[in-house]
Amino acid sequence: MSKDLHKVSRRNFLKVAAGYTAGAASLSVLAACAPQATPAPATGGEEKPTTAPVASGEKKKIVIWTWYTETEKQLNAAVEEYNQSQDKVIAENRVYGSSEYLQVLEAAIAGGKAPDIFGPHVHAIEYGLAGQTIDLIPAFGEEFLSKFFPSTRRQFTAEGKQFAIGWMAQTFGFFYNPALFEQAGVKDLPETWDDIIAIAPKFIEPGIIPWAFNNADKWLGADFFLPLITQATDNPDLVYDLDEHTKPSVSWDSEPVIESLRLVEKLVKGKVFQDGVNGTDWSQSTALFYSGKAAMFFAGSWVPAGIIADASPEFAESYRVFKTPAWAKGKRHWCGNQAGAALSVYAKGNITESIEFLKFLYDDNRYSKIMNESFSMPSTIEAAKLVEHPIMKEMTSWLPDGAPHILFGKGSWDAVSNNVQSVTGLLATPEAAAKQMEADVVAARSR
Repeated sequence: MSKDLHKVSRRNFLKVAAGYTAGAASLSVLAACAPQATPAPATGGEEKPTTAPVASGEKKKIVIWTWYTETEKQLNAAVEEYNQSQDKVIAENRVYGSSEYLQVLEAAIAGGKAPDIFGPHVHAIEYGLAGQTIDLIPAFGEEFLSKFFPSTRRQFTAEGKQFAIGWMAQTFGFFYNPALFEQAGVKDLPETWDDIIAIAPKFIEPGIIPWAFNNADKWLGADFFLPLITQATDNPDLVYDLDEHTKPSVSWDSEPVIESLRLVEKLVKGKVFQDGVNGTDWSQSTALFYSGKAAMFFAGSWVPAGIIADASPEFAESYRVFKTPAWAKGKRHWCGNQAGAALSVYAKGNITESIEFLKFLYDDNRYSKIMNESFSMPSTIEAAKLVEHPIMKEMTSWLPDGAPHILFGKGSWDAVSNNVQSVTGLLATPEAAAKQMEADVVAARSR
């Protein structure tokens, strides 16, 4: 796994891409949050398979395209295993650099020559509703699809159809330094947000940052804020409704949104973050945490791989994780949780062979092996039971408490991320920020 895995946010890239394809996706669709490096493009800019081509003869070829470098090595091995088991079909896996993938995919779709299986990027719903990808419910059947956690299916569903299946899932939580907790005299892990505020002075007194947070590029601020709406209401569908923005009774300036922004403001005023949070980026916040200057760090389940790659061996052995705090004592610990990567089947490709390959790929033991070896979080219930890494195992157990945090409704992302940043910078009140969110979304949808 690349030592640069954490340095470039794939979510950041997707947000730029979403702007490039503005207005294309009107429902909540795929985004992936794990920060990763941009793999080098193929020599000379040519598309080159990452598995060696096999002489096809009369065999049908199914081609897989993604930009999922985290599982590239493991998927290549599964493809080779599949090819050795087949007489009439071969598979070929291509992994593109994240800077080129969307443009290549869109060109292939426009030209009617897309790969048989591909990561749908920001177009999971759009391509499905346009007939470019198939509805997987009749193709796989509910018995197969019920293997997946509900939160990794909902984001790919529209009009009663499902257009992608989760490849890598993710949850969010708090990574913490037990030695700093002991130094500050904090014995109990925080259960609620009020607990976070209450323990902050204990860290500040000896010169420790309670919670290193980065909101310079705004994606983590949105990832943190959006699940709060679910926490405030115990309704995981509300964020989807807000993103779709089609129900007259649902708006971004509604009370649940305002209440969630008030909590963000309360945390800022409670001095749980370092100064200048809106000027802090991912690399700076992780450095604060890895170096022992900050007690806590909020992010997603891709962090353990980054710690293994970049933190000291001693830190990698000693850090721990706890659940996203609850809205109030005794309430559910809703956390950001969806599939961070997915696979769709091209409607003009080798559909039958593609479905059979995916069934092969998602065999419980095979899929579990891929996820474990790549330090990735599985999207299926059975594979979740087989997670080996202790931190990943703990975070995987939170998948049933999934709250949506991925937005691609027209105008949604910019409206939320910009106005959350206004609140983390104490530049706007929660009421004003919510009002501006709604105005920004309405303006974007009218264009």
